[in-house]
Amino acid sequence: MKIKEKRSTMIQTKKTYDNYIFDLYGTLIDIHTDEENPELWEKTADYLKEHFDVAYAPQELRTRYLEICEDETNKLKSRIHADYPEILIENVWIRLITEKREYLSKAQSGTTTDAVIVSAHNIDKTSDSLRTLCIFFRETSRDKMVIYDGVIDTFKKLKASGKKIFLLSNAQRAFTEKELEDCGLTDFFDGIYISSDKEIKKPQREFLSGLIREYFLNPAKCIMIGNEISCDVGVAFNNGIDSIFLNTYAYPKDMIQRDLAKMGAIDEDYSPVIIDDGDFTKILDI
Repeated sequence: MKIKEKRSTMIQTKKTYDNYIFDLYGTLIDIHTDEENPELWEKTADYLKEHFDVAYAPQELRTRYLEICEDETNKLKSRIHADYPEILIENVWIRLITEKREYLSKAQSGTTTDAVIVSAHNIDKTSDSLRTLCIFFRETSRDKMVIYDGVIDTFKKLKASGKKIFLLSNAQRAFTEKELEDCGLTDFFDGIYISSDKEIKKPQREFLSGLIREYFLNPAKCIMIGNEISCDVGVAFNNGIDSIFLNTYAYPKDMIQRDLAKMGAIDEDYSPVIIDDGDFTKILDI
């Protein structure tokens, strides 16, 4: 069964949905960040020195940041037994700061060790200073952030017709909350699910099912919209709900078919509606 055949069938039958669940990055917001840029780590090292009085060499900071991210992910995966865990990025920065402070303290007392791991409870993860650090890092790494054409108008039309709009994003709240505000999107949502809050991410089934359960949604009246087959279509497939794939990154058709086949989403009942040109406004025709 070709994907386009399923799309045609759905448009002709005009199945109605009450709840539109959206991915964020690559779906609503066109964004690009570069965490490999040496300048990012130079500026972040300077920021940590100025605001937290800890001194890292830029490359040392990057290396340790990645090590802690991996360690936090492995620990979380072991604790919650999820295939797709999502760490809280604040914990990474807390460890970076407290490790260096502990190292300096031990150095001053003459008891330095090669590797020091300290409790993450020494710094309040909800503090304004830590939130500002996260925002600084994100904005310094980011070189593009624009809303896709048609998003605001489409949201207004959905709301005017009585539809509910939800966000289901693999993201860090420390980064995403301000970006939603800056793009003027926050107030459109009837509910916001961000993976760092839930410790799991798409395509983990429980991430979407948690949203559906919390807001008492009827799965048959829900549709998931996103730009990634594995995550967005995948989480919808795992929950047995309909989905729309917005091809905003112009993936070739054979790649799309291959990724759908990997998850078994090529049957008429489970394959997504594909908007191949990525035109956001076309979701209103589904």
